[in-house]
Amino acid sequence: MRMDLETVVLKKEQGVATITLNRPNRLNALNRSLARDVATALNDIKGDSKVRVVVVTGAGRGFCAGGDFKGDDKALPGTKLKPAEFVGMYRGEIGPVILGLQGCHVPTIAMVNGPAYGIGFDIALACDMRIGSDQARFCVAWLRRAIIPAGGTTWLLTRQIGLGRAAEIIFTGREVGAEEAERLCIMNRMVPAGNLEEETMELARHLAGMGPIALMMTKINLYRHLQVDLPAALDMLAGYQAFVLHTDDHAEADKAFWEKRAPVFQGR
Repeated sequence: MRMDLETVVLKKEQGVATITLNRPNRLNALNRSLARDVATALNDIKGDSKVRVVVVTGAGRGFCAGGDFKGDDKALPGTKLKPAEFVGMYRGEIGPVILGLQGCHVPTIAMVNGPAYGIGFDIALACDMRIGSDQARFCVAWLRRAIIPAGGTTWLLTRQIGLGRAAEIIFTGREVGAEEAERLCIMNRMVPAGNLEEETMELARHLAGMGPIALMMTKINLYRHLQVDLPAALDMLAGYQAFVLHTDDHAEADKAFWEKRAPVFQGR
C-alpha cells in the first residue's frame, strides 16, 4: 500500500510502514506542509493494526536539514507571527511531529541517510532507534541563529547520551559525524550508504515478526520506566505480563516453539 501526500510518501509492506520526507530539493527541510503530512501519516498508522514497525527516512541525499524558514508561503513563519500565534502554530503543527513519533505505539526507526540538522536531528532522536549511513551527520544548529533548540533536543538528546555530552553538542552547535554519532550512541549502528536500506529493513522486518501486543507493551514500559523507581516498574510489569500471558499470540508462540516452526501472530 502506498499513500502519496504533498511532501510525504507513506508505504506499508510486511508490517513495516515507511514514512519518507519528500522535499529532496530542500534536503527535506521541515515546512508547515511537511509537518502536517507527517502528522497525517502517523495518524493513518495509528489506525492500522497491521503496522508493527515504523521507519522514517528522507528522499534524496538528506534526512532533514532542519526548519525551512524561507522559500514559499508554507515555510515556517518565524518572526512573521506574534508570540502567542507562534506558540499556537508550534504546538499545533510542530509538536505533533515529535510527540507523534516519540509516542508512537509501535517501534520507530530513523533511517538516517544524510544530514539531520536542527529539527531534523530532533525527528531522528524522537524515534526509538537510529540506523545511519556513513554519510549521516547531526547538528543542533539552533544557537547559531540565536534561537533556542525548540524541537525537544534538550529533552531527547540528554536522555540519549547524558547531560555533559549533550550540553557540549547543543551549546557549540558543532557537527557530529557518523562515526562519532555511533560512538556516542546517537546512532545504534553505522552502515555503508549502499547497505543502509537493506540493513534497516532487515531490522524492521525482524521486529515486525515479534508478538505485536507484547512488543507494544514493552515499548510503553521502556518510556514509562524512565519516570519511576524499580519497585514501581516491577509492579507495572507484573500487571502487563498477567495480561499478555492470556493472549492468543502467547498461546501461538508457545505452540510454535514446541512444533519447531515460526509463529504466526494475529495481534490478539
